[in-house]
Amino acid sequence: MKGKKGILLLEVMVSIVVITSGLLFVMRVYSTAKEALDRSRDMFKYSFLLEEKMYGFEERGVIEEGRAEDHFPEARDYSWSADSASLAPEGQNMSDLCSVKLDVFYNKVSSPDKYSLFTYIGKKR
Repeated sequence: MKGKKGILLLEVMVSIVVITSGLLFVMRVYSTAKEALDRSRDMFKYSFLLEEKMYGFEERGVIEEGRAEDHFPEARDYSWSADSASLAPEGQNMSDLCSVKLDVFYNKVSSPDKYSLFTYIGKKR
């Protein structure tokens, strides 16, 4: 029996464990990269919609105080809401700035996503 060469069952089992561990690591890295890519794509879409809505407010030059909300016409799965307030003290009309908090929602059934932007916009006179 000294001259026989072969592979022990224990060696086969250890090699299977090592290969399985490596595959699990690769699959975990792949799934994390896929989640990051999906998240990045969503963030780009949200930032584009937020930017579009803010340019619309700036272009109009009139920001009504209070809350407004609606859907985006070109992206029906997305909606927005805006809360704005003048920076002037109560009863005084001194400030040319409005604070605006703009939220974009993706209306998923399972869990809606929300991204927000807070900024100041100058009022046109």
